[in-house]
Amino acid sequence: RQVQLERGDAAAQELVNSLQVLEVMAGAMAAELRPLLLEHLPHLFTCLQHPYTAVRHMAARCVGVLSKIAMLETMNGFLECVLPWLAAIEDCTKQEGAIEALACVMEQLDVDIVPYIVLLVVPVLGRMSDPSDSIRFMATQCFATLIRLLPLESGIPDPPAMSADLIRQKARERDFLEQLLDGRKLENYKIPVPIKAELRKYQQVCVRFKC
Repeated sequence: RQVQLERGDAAAQELVNSLQVLEVMAGAMAAELRPLLLEHLPHLFTCLQHPYTAVRHMAARCVGVLSKIAMLETMNGFLECVLPWLAAIEDCTKQEGAIEALACVMEQLDVDIVPYIVLLVVPVLGRMSDPSDSIRFMATQCFATLIRLLPLESGIPDPPAMSADLIRQKARERDFLEQLLDGRKLENYKIPVPIKAELRKYQQVCVRFKC
């Protein structure tokens, strides 16, 4: 990033211009050229970490466009490479790039994002209390949309070509969300110390949830 800063505004503006061309042209390119577009996906992910806000913004928009025209490949890369950046609390630039890219992907895919929602809700939820105003605001907006679409996710099969690790993670996070949203599904927890009292129902729920 220091090197990118040293290159100055002119280099950043040139990069922004190139990304604008990519955003406009990507959707109009023939289907047989999509593999060539996808070769640039790692470079777009790198641009999401750029120190210039304008570069990150345009890179996020390009990732959104690619998710629309090549959803499976783009989403697999996004989930494995970019989404974990939301947890990079020591690096606001990564977090900002990741949450803006997610917002652009959600805008482009609309209801087509549903098969991936379970993997997105928990990381976004964690950023709703972020110290950064911009990250917190965008996370809140994304979370509101995801929660509204979450009921549609039930029964939808996993996307093709989703890795085994992501499938296992999806199962874990679905289980967590079900317990979070419905206290009746919380697993029973046996208190390890004797209590000479009968806990009320809401107290039992609190104990199970906290443990």
